[in-house]
Amino acid sequence: MRTSPPSGQDRVTVLWVAGEHGPERFYLRLGFRPTGQEIHGQVVGELPLAER
Repeated sequence: MRTSPPSGQDRVTVLWVAGEHGPERFYLRLGFRPTGQEIHGQVVGELPLAER
């Protein structure tokens, strides 16, 4: 199945709590990368969406 990002959307953004038992490794394996920002102590990560 092929899907396209919603009009005007170019990335997916997630938040996670850093730490040994947190989900960071999971998100990094999916291709998310930290933006260098934190919101309420949580890491902001984003995954660019490719145009198809």
